[in-house]
Amino acid sequence: MKKKIQTVLHSVGIFQHYYGYNYFQDAVFLALEKPERLQSIRKEIYFPVAKKHRTTITSVEKNLRTVRDALIKNGGLETLENLTGCPLPCGKKLYPKDLICIFADYLSND
Repeated sequence: MKKKIQTVLHSVGIFQHYYGYNYFQDAVFLALEKPERLQSIRKEIYFPVAKKHRTTITSVEKNLRTVRDALIKNGGLETLENLTGCPLPCGKKLYPKDLICIFADYLSND
């Protein structure tokens, strides 16, 4: 599953040199493992990711926003729309939680 997550991340312009890459990958994996975790994302996803990487929840959130911003900057939203077949909100910045949810949903249906 880790390889699938990496492949999708690379296809939307997100690579390992971005802060938050590993956090995002772990967050998507946790969401795939147990989708109800998305209902309490700080406690059920951000906290375990922060603990695993020996950092704070605030740092995880900040670096996930970096991933989101890089995805937008690199034109990944269009690719993500093509992959998922689902239009994304126009003119509205997605929250990291939204991206985690989109990735998890796409990968669970793959």
